[in-house]
Amino acid sequence: MAKKEDVVKLAEKIMDNLDTVRNIGIVAHIDHGKTTLTDNLIAANGLIAESLAGKQRVMDSYVLEQERGITINASNVSLIHKAGGKDYLINLIDTP
Repeated sequence: MAKKEDVVKLAEKIMDNLDTVRNIGIVAHIDHGKTTLTDNLIAANGLIAESLAGKQRVMDSYVLEQERGITINASNVSLIHKAGGKDYLINLIDTP
C-alpha cells in the first residue's frame, strides 16, 4: 500500500487534468447495497482489506449509522484508478 502523502500528491496531480476526473454518485433504494458496493470499491483500491468489504461500512462514520446499519448522511471518498495507461481520480459519493 502506498504512503498517504504519495497518494495525496498523485491525486493533486490528477486533479489538474479534468479529463481524468470522474464524479460518481451511488443512488438506489434503501437496503439495495449502496454502502456494500462502496466498501468493495474502497477495498479494490487497497484502502481496506477485501475481507472487510461489506462489513466495515467505512462511509457510515456516525455512531447512529453504525448502530442501525443504515446510511443517514451522504459521504464521499476519492479513489485513484488506473486504466489504459492513465490515472483517474474517482470522487465517489455514497448516498442514503
